[in-house]
Amino acid sequence: MRLGVIADVHGNLLALEAVLARLDEMSVDRLINLGDCASGPLWPAESVALLRSRDMSHVRGNHDRALGAASPEGLGASDGYAWRVLDPQARGWLAGLPVEAMVEGALCFHATPDHDETYLMEEVYDGRLVPSSIAAIEQRLKGRTAPLMLCGHSHLPRAARLSSGAIVLNPGSVGNPAYDDTNPTHVSESGMPHARFAVVTLGEEIAIEHHLAIYDWELSAKRAEANGRADWAHALRTGTALP
Repeated sequence: MRLGVIADVHGNLLALEAVLARLDEMSVDRLINLGDCASGPLWPAESVALLRSRDMSHVRGNHDRALGAASPEGLGASDGYAWRVLDPQARGWLAGLPVEAMVEGALCFHATPDHDETYLMEEVYDGRLVPSSIAAIEQRLKGRTAPLMLCGHSHLPRAARLSSGAIVLNPGSVGNPAYDDTNPTHVSESGMPHARFAVVTLGEEIAIEHHLAIYDWELSAKRAEANGRADWAHALRTGTALP
């Protein structure tokens, strides 16, 4: 059984198309999307339509939840843009996705099982995300376990083996390779503009492949610029956040 795992598309249709094409070539058995599908200044509606058209298991990200708001007032710039572009049916679909799912024995959630905005595999140090210890990861899981646990949220590809032997995997972000955030102030930077995804082979041992997909990130960056987001354009071109 081979699982194609994606996360954090953030409305980047071109990156999503490239990743799905690669996964189709690999003939994976199941597709899993770990949330944050649409938020961003790119192609929210088209990305959601493509995700909904595929046979795929989904869980809800924090930005998917935010898009269930009754109005865009009070939303951030990326969520506000997506809210205005998406129709009520698409917003309702995003907000109604399950918080977690069990797929082929893998426990799937966006950030941590208890909170969709808490990093599982990283922590903030000196304004950047750095890998957490195994003990810290296990503490954040609060006893939740499965042989394979899949998360997103940080946009950084990572894998860890817990003391129980369980594997935790973040495939990285399909559509947004870098961002800055607050509370506390920090950046997440993959350092490359490529779209990220993972393939997991289930068997007696769990095998993990991290993949990078080439796509037309310059066109995505120009789309971000046209929508007034120089920060996104820089991130899409470089995989780094604006200084």
